Amino acid sequence: MSALLVLWDLDLTLLDPAGFGSRMIAPALAEMVGGEPVMDVSFAGRTDRAICTDLLGRNGIDPREDLVTTLLHAVAERCEAHGQDLLDAGGGALPGAHEAIAALAAVDGLHQGIVTGNMRRTALLKLRVCGFDGLPDPRLGAFGDHHADRADLVRGALTTARARGLEVSAERAVVIGDHVHDVRGALDVGARCVAVATGRVSADELRSAGAHAVLPSLTDADALLSACLAHTRAHPSPAD
Repeated sequence: MSALLVLWDLDLTLLDPAGFGSRMIAPALAEMVGGEPVMDVSFAGRTDRAICTDLLGRNGIDPREDLVTTLLHAVAERCEAHGQDLLDAGGGALPGAHEAIAALAAVDGLHQGIVTGNMRRTALLKLRVCGFDGLPDPRLGAFGDHHADRADLVRGALTTARARGLEVSAERAVVIGDHVHDVRGALDVGARCVAVATGRVSADELRSAGAHAVLPSLTDADALLSACLAHTRAHPSPAD
């Protein structure tokens, strides 16, 4: 039977990072620059690889593949050494996040994975620090280490899910995110997008970007469940 795959974004969807990423990137970049780095590139909704590539170029460093990888590694090392900083700065799981995941986990045939712009090491750290124990499943996902485009993340998550034995198509995948980049990444692949206005993008902007459903938060688990399962009615499993 075809599975339903729900793919979660992390930052400002499931959890509030409270600026953790920029605080970890700045000193790592400063070491490569040899001084105070310029940090004025777009962070919101983008992958760590895209952000680090832009930051190197903005600071006059050739954003070669090896140098981007070096910066990503240095940032991951700092994140792992200073994970408590996320909580100390007021970050943590967003209201209703744990309950929403539990509600989806009770649905037969529904699997929860990840599509995040965070690199894998940082994503796993944030999930642990914010109390997400095994769900969403990091084995069913794609991360911002290798991709600059959100649609490639969704494609990567589908490929990973199939490699783990799940029969899943883009038409039976749902992306939950807070940014127009999440919406466009889902639509570009043919997946459904349930957007939550928990970040810096308004509900109207999310609707205009093409989100199939927009919720104000994750605090209404029944509304989230209904929005996700609407996809199964529109695209039933061949065995249904």
